[in-house]
Amino acid sequence: MTPTKKELLHVALTAARKAAEFIRQESHKVHRVDFKGTSDLVTRVDRGSEQIILDQLERHFPDHGILTEESDGKAGESAYRWIVDPLDGTTNFVHRYPFYAVSIAVHFEDTPIVGVIADVYHRQTYWATEGGGAFRDGESMAVSRTRKLEHAILSTGFPYVHDEVWARNFDYLRVLKDKSQGVRRGGAAAIDLAFVSCGWLDGFWEFGLKPWDQAAGALMVQEAGGRVSRANGPEFSVFDPEIVATNGYLHEEILRAMKSVTAEAKVRKRK
Repeated sequence: MTPTKKELLHVALTAARKAAEFIRQESHKVHRVDFKGTSDLVTRVDRGSEQIILDQLERHFPDHGILTEESDGKAGESAYRWIVDPLDGTTNFVHRYPFYAVSIAVHFEDTPIVGVIADVYHRQTYWATEGGGAFRDGESMAVSRTRKLEHAILSTGFPYVHDEVWARNFDYLRVLKDKSQGVRRGGAAAIDLAFVSCGWLDGFWEFGLKPWDQAAGALMVQEAGGRVSRANGPEFSVFDPEIVATNGYLHEEILRAMKSVTAEAKVRKRK
């Protein structure tokens, strides 16, 4: 039996809220931390949150595929795939910095149809459905109306791997900070995208992302009236490692600024 978007959204909201409540209950405890690489922290809370979500999905949609950060997930037999980040902003959580979330998205084949983000600390839940708009705790969301980059506030993030892309993002940061009213760095892409969706940020960009970092938020921005693309302009996919998300009005100006930085970097490299 084919589930409706309403049914998918209900399960996603239930799973996200249960996982968020678990994370809140655990937030006052001392955590045993494992390390993936040098900086990518994983706690037992990530795994506990993921299990809560997986239990909900297995109960309601046992044949659906699942892609999740902390385990192998499963292929599934149906065309539906859930993309799950049980705790986006783990480093923030470990350091008690109140900017972390649960992110759950649903794709049908290659089409995003449901996205849910639960801001754990602030107890706010954001969601969107394909063609159904975007909401924060039941109130309709819309992107900002800022039309000039000089009036905008932006956000970005940095990947853990300190490579050429990581270094170039500092050039993007420098240029876009000079052109705007400021650039923030929250440390949880899901919340940044939710903030673009509700108009608190005018734009956000980041590189080195995984599908679970951006799947729910990308749909949310689009359903709130915004625009999402890669930095070099082509059609966006959550399986690309980069995202530029804006209110739409500023999108081309931000892309032009990024392209100028990239062109300058290529000239310096040739010299």
